[in-house]
Amino acid sequence: MPNRREILKLLGIVGTGAPFAIVQASNSNQTAAKARDEVLAFLKARGRGSYLFGQVATWVHNENPDMEHPSNWLWKVRDHTGRLPRYGCITYDFVDDPFPDSAWNEGVRKIWERGMIAGVYNFWANPSGGRWNDPVDIAQIWAPGENATKMNFYRQLERMAANLKWLKERGIPVVYTPFVESDDRNKWHAKNGSDAIIRLYRLVHDYFEQTKGLDNIIWAYHTTQNSGALERCYPGDAYVDVLGKSAYGTGLVFNEYEWAVAKKQEQGKVIWWAELGVRGKSDSSRDCLDVLRKLETSYPELAGFVFWSDEGFYNVVGNRNGRELMTDPRIVILED
Repeated sequence: MPNRREILKLLGIVGTGAPFAIVQASNSNQTAAKARDEVLAFLKARGRGSYLFGQVATWVHNENPDMEHPSNWLWKVRDHTGRLPRYGCITYDFVDDPFPDSAWNEGVRKIWERGMIAGVYNFWANPSGGRWNDPVDIAQIWAPGENATKMNFYRQLERMAANLKWLKERGIPVVYTPFVESDDRNKWHAKNGSDAIIRLYRLVHDYFEQTKGLDNIIWAYHTTQNSGALERCYPGDAYVDVLGKSAYGTGLVFNEYEWAVAKKQEQGKVIWWAELGVRGKSDSSRDCLDVLRKLETSYPELAGFVFWSDEGFYNVVGNRNGRELMTDPRIVILED
């Protein structure tokens, strides 16, 4: 008799061990646009007892984008639990540029070809020439004529478009987040308020889709866990496929959950914890199964969660029952 996980596989509730079960990179007839649509459909089917397990593979330090490198958080999760997430996210860091674009692109390709859903973060350099957390006159990006801020931003825009085009040409769709935590005033992109970040997100969206013809992108957007931020900074239904919140600390919060659920039910949006850190550094080791309990009892409509990297205390590496969480039949991972 099949066990529970096998039954759920037959019902399409958990993933299989094959390279991404719905779309395979080896299929030469599969276009990136079709792959995008099928990955998005897979994400939309999550929630209510089927929760995607994601992990940020690299942020903006020197974490190698190759998932086989010991500094990569996909490697660390697998080394600790013997399991791999179903979703892994690579950050293209234009601030410190620790790797060439080719390394990030190859990192994304390796994630996809291994069978995972690939995510991409952008960490843009401040177009004014200052540091990532310095202020910027963001209106200069839309000012008529040429100016240094505008040229610096469009230079990065072209650079990222070329990377996404490289992935498209290889049939690879990505869950793409142009601006990480859109309301985070520590970052230059959020210092001018919600109207400015909405306008900036829409600029990137329209430039990539309309000007560059990039149809391999699943558009993601998220804010910090600050109450009201998700709705206040929302770029609009026409611009977003996946929306979410960060949740850091022991509370496992998702403010505006009801608002997000309405977007899922009425507009077909995917909703999730876009960044999840289950405790702070000084907190005691936590039971990772608390994440599943919270989903089931408070946020069942979430498609899943993406653990943060940086330190193990955020994720399964530095907490209890990480393997048990990943082997629960309600959690969608990449199976052997």
